Amino acid sequence: MKKFKDAKSIPLHISKGGPGDMFLGGGKVDTTNWFRRKIGLLNTLDHQVKDQDIWFCAAPFQMLYTTTYGEFRACSWALEAPGHENLKGPNITDTSIEDYFVNDENLNQLRHEMTTPGSDLALSKIICKACVKQEADYGRSRRQFSLKIQTNDGELWPLINDAVAKFKETNEVKLEGRMFEVQIKAFGNQCNLDCYMCMPFDSTTRLKSIHSPELASETIFDDSAKFKILGLEKVTLDSVIDQIGDIAPHIYNLKLIGGEPLVMKKFYGLLEKIVDSGASKDIMVKYQTNMSVLEFERLKITKYIPHFRVFEFTVSLDAIGAANNYIRRRSNWDEIVDNIKAVNKYPNVRVNVNGTISFLSVLRFHELIEWFDDNKDLFDQINWSNIRGPAKLCANILPHEIKEKLIEKYEGFPDIQNVLMEDTHVYDYQDTLDYLLMNDKYYKGTKWEMNLFDVFPELEEYHIPQDEKTDYELIGSSNE
Repeated sequence: MKKFKDAKSIPLHISKGGPGDMFLGGGKVDTTNWFRRKIGLLNTLDHQVKDQDIWFCAAPFQMLYTTTYGEFRACSWALEAPGHENLKGPNITDTSIEDYFVNDENLNQLRHEMTTPGSDLALSKIICKACVKQEADYGRSRRQFSLKIQTNDGELWPLINDAVAKFKETNEVKLEGRMFEVQIKAFGNQCNLDCYMCMPFDSTTRLKSIHSPELASETIFDDSAKFKILGLEKVTLDSVIDQIGDIAPHIYNLKLIGGEPLVMKKFYGLLEKIVDSGASKDIMVKYQTNMSVLEFERLKITKYIPHFRVFEFTVSLDAIGAANNYIRRRSNWDEIVDNIKAVNKYPNVRVNVNGTISFLSVLRFHELIEWFDDNKDLFDQINWSNIRGPAKLCANILPHEIKEKLIEKYEGFPDIQNVLMEDTHVYDYQDTLDYLLMNDKYYKGTKWEMNLFDVFPELEEYHIPQDEKTDYELIGSSNE
């Protein structure tokens, strides 16, 4: 892999989505490449964000997100608000999108904390715990790479800036202007792949495999990750589609996530609604997709592409070739590449890559970065994040010797190096290897049959077969 000594040496097509910002310590990064396209002098908010004098995130000012249950959250990484662990917070079934955005007390407190220098961030540290931790541990979070993208967006950032200024003046926000990113996850969790690191409740295919006899003894996921999500009733989903249609004049970016959105029929109905409203020509659509199919039950996504201002596919990839097919089981690398090339024929299409750094992907992710660099004409940008759980599937759980060899391969990408330098926190990679071999057993005899040590041979010497483990090792593994 090509090595980069620092952020300045990384090409823009690799770095503009976030990678490469040097970790300065204390949760801060080098923001040299933020505000690259800013015309004129930076204003007060610009300086506060660039100098990291405030812990700012744009999500509370322009993100409209719900969980699969329909529960409103500040963003897809946000935790439940305190006091709502047993009594759920506002839900799209009984609270309108506008009512939540304007009046939710927790959301307004986040806005105050994130725009006030010296704030103790009391609520932010709870709801935004994931970003706070990733910034402290690895020097890069979703908040930071989102800001890098947004501050270089000459269309969106001025609208965010104006919304913040009005809030600081009036203590109020309004659903106005075309600046909102809508991510409604209430359409379900249908998915056609079985990605080894995905939380089972996020995929119908994962739920089937994780409850199979072959995986009955796995110790990776707790019971809370294995329950079946019932989802919202059809009449409620129709109402959600109507709500989104009503706010279409304010939507900058409609992001469709799953499950796998390209195999979820309700999303096609939502696209129809937006097209019929006449607003599609001013809206960017983003599909967070595995890109394994372009047609589902006679529904072709290419039918809708020409109707939108921008149609963006953010493709979830973690490796190339056989490694990709193993990590994201049931996928086919060659078909994914063909589908990327097919949609690129449309002039309003953008394709991004978004990956996850995990136990397996970190072994080959450097190959994906190099492949992306070699095929940059197909893409706009690449991005990634370190997975936060389950703990035994994180990259830091790998054997020490393997991590030492990998650190050099990721020169110029401190967030990946930092997770490789992290200790295992007493977790045992034997449990991880056992789980992966259980997956192999589940798929034995199918067209998706693959063997862990054929694809990742460097792991084989570290595996202790069950019949060779001592009683002490077996007891320790089960108690972690």
